[in-house]
Amino acid sequence: MEEQGAVQPTRAPGRGVSWGRRARFLAASLAGGLSAVALTPALGAFADPGTSGPSQSVIVEAPDGVDVASLLALLPPGQARKALGIINGAAVSLNQHWISVLQGAGAIVTPDQAVTVQGAAYSNNLGCPGPTSPSTPSGNFVADTGADKLANRANQGQGVTVAVLDTGINSSLADLSNVVGGVDLTGGNSPFTDEYGHGTFVAGLVAGSGASSGGQYTGEAPGADLVSIKAAGASGVTTASTIISGISWAVQNQSTYNIGVLNLSFGALPTGPTNTEPMDRAVEAAWKAGIVVVVSAGNAGPFNGTIMSPGDDPLAITVGAYADNNSPKPANWAMCSFSSVGPTQYDGWFKPDLVAPGRSVVSVADPGSTIYTANPQALVGNANFVGSGTSFSAAITSGAAALVLSAHPDANPNGVKGRLVGNAVPGPAQDPFVDGHGVLNAFYAAQGPALRYDQTAARQAESNHPGSVIDLGSSWNGSSWNAANWTGSSWNGSSWNGSSWNGSSWNGSSWNGSSWNGSSWNGSSWNGSSWNGSSWNGSSWNSMVWDGSSWNGSSWNGSSWNGSSWNGSSWNGSSWNGSSWNGSSWNGSSWNGSSWN
Repeated sequence: MEEQGAVQPTRAPGRGVSWGRRARFLAASLAGGLSAVALTPALGAFADPGTSGPSQSVIVEAPDGVDVASLLALLPPGQARKALGIINGAAVSLNQHWISVLQGAGAIVTPDQAVTVQGAAYSNNLGCPGPTSPSTPSGNFVADTGADKLANRANQGQGVTVAVLDTGINSSLADLSNVVGGVDLTGGNSPFTDEYGHGTFVAGLVAGSGASSGGQYTGEAPGADLVSIKAAGASGVTTASTIISGISWAVQNQSTYNIGVLNLSFGALPTGPTNTEPMDRAVEAAWKAGIVVVVSAGNAGPFNGTIMSPGDDPLAITVGAYADNNSPKPANWAMCSFSSVGPTQYDGWFKPDLVAPGRSVVSVADPGSTIYTANPQALVGNANFVGSGTSFSAAITSGAAALVLSAHPDANPNGVKGRLVGNAVPGPAQDPFVDGHGVLNAFYAAQGPALRYDQTAARQAESNHPGSVIDLGSSWNGSSWNAANWTGSSWNGSSWNGSSWNGSSWNGSSWNGSSWNGSSWNGSSWNGSSWNGSSWNGSSWNSMVWDGSSWNGSSWNGSSWNGSSWNGSSWNGSSWNGSSWNGSSWNGSSWNGSSWN
């Protein structure tokens, strides 16, 4: 069945004109020097069938300056397709012949792949997968993030609506009476039911009232409203095109429901760079429309290059998971081993942006749902459930974004992201590719000084395939770690003053020697002891030099950071991947010697 508003098939212009001849003519006229984008290996399963053969569901995007309807006119009449206007694209089933025709006309063709919810485990005894100690159910995240302090100041997210693009929300539950609208994209007509249970759990973390637990287990922003965009049924699996349709619906209904935040607790393996990835392009369109988009990093850690799409998009607020271990003391917190780790696979973007509680957090149970039935051990009391995953970290952060918008209703997405990221506190790993800028702190973000991160989407890919050389100097230029991209009064926020960044070792010459690009970025060496061990936390990193004028002065913002030494060829050589990275010169005396000072 065609979706309402889908591009209609165009009939052949006159009798006796074959589709093959017409396709060649239109392809030649549309190409106009546009270079075709190669298909990902996922489409390599096609045979070479000529004009027939096995088909696969794909997403077709038109290049800049070309209407996708012109491209779709190349296809035979009567072929069903689903319009994806937010990205100037469409979802359609094609064989290799027609894929090649469209590529010859400059189209970007990617698989319409399966997308899954990012919940890692549901249990009252199991938190982060791997060799971790058992964790008891925790409702501490409201205190961990300072949302309880905002509630004491009468800020619970009032006046803001968070759209939850997920498996639906069971609005009949007492905790979720604040659902004000929605849409069902699964073919049914029930956005206010949830056969899988994930969306209901996520919604409870965002804005659950706590009614079923006597106020013990509330969401981050219980005063906010919710909108349910149902994209998956009882399996918890959907498609990229359905996610894109959901994002489009949020933009179209932004003013109707006052949607300020869009939560995406979904993820899929990236199929290409962010400037061609369909879900990423949809996220960017929503961002530019004024909606703050919060995305889970993924549950594919702890290895580098495991950030999922659309969390790999530079505009989105990408959130990883840490465990509070049921303790209010940050010293007892630790990263979850499942939390996906940057840099991003194709472009080398610095991700995640921050981390939030994601282990054994408690939210609303959805009786009779898939996860409820499969995990009876996860029930907490009569009406709540416990789960772990970056899905839930993203949900808590979406609630925090609502708190920021409630306090600063004129803030745009860059302003909200700047407040959340710039006011994060030092994280458990203190590694930019593991816990980003640190731990979410909603209180500081809402009450602290304004910090704006001026960012733009990628115009072109940094690389064409995973494992290729990535110019991290270029990705640095657009990242939140480049001080030139920030405006505001408080670059000296606590997240920048954490112990791991304090010391004089950034002034040495070895940062200019040669090579961020290679296999060591995607391996385990970034997460090993050399990054997380004592060498990062020792005295050479912990001096007060970083808190003085040299941090905020010209040496940070001036040419030495943004000039050729950061962006030039010295980043792209081999010395970062050799023994000097993992050997004694990284961990040994050379860190403390005079050459670093």
